[in-house]
Amino acid sequence: MIMKKTEAFFEMHRDIEVLRRRAIAEYWNDNQADDVIAQLSLRQLSHLVTIEKLGPCSLLTVMRHTGLSKSAVSAAVDKLVRLGILSRVGNPDNRREILIGVLPAVKTHLKNIDTRFRRLVNSIFTEECTGEEIDKIAEVSALIVEKLRKYDLK
Repeated sequence: MIMKKTEAFFEMHRDIEVLRRRAIAEYWNDNQADDVIAQLSLRQLSHLVTIEKLGPCSLLTVMRHTGLSKSAVSAAVDKLVRLGILSRVGNPDNRREILIGVLPAVKTHLKNIDTRFRRLVNSIFTEECTGEEIDKIAEVSALIVEKLRKYDLK
């Protein structure tokens, strides 16, 4: 029964992912001639957004969230460190662990992608929804966020 009731949520999630990928692709196309983001594939950009969202994290955490193998994550991180996109720092709480983080200059690009994504979603809501529907979306979204934050998303 729960599966049927949550199907709309999962469909919405897929659609939101399509919109986020569109925002990433548009940003990449608009900026590919003149910045470091141009050197990344759309998939690498997607992984970079994931790492930025997680904050400084271990390779294991990146593996869990991207679905990549340890060797693939390690190679991808090596490349992004060489490009000046990611940093590696020791974990002060566990000296055997290295934390991966997005460098501040790159966070600006990711913020611009997020702004583009939000504009895209907001324009759809403005065109397609009444004020009452937007209020309902906001209310349900807040509830979903509240419930999901009870779990370890890292």
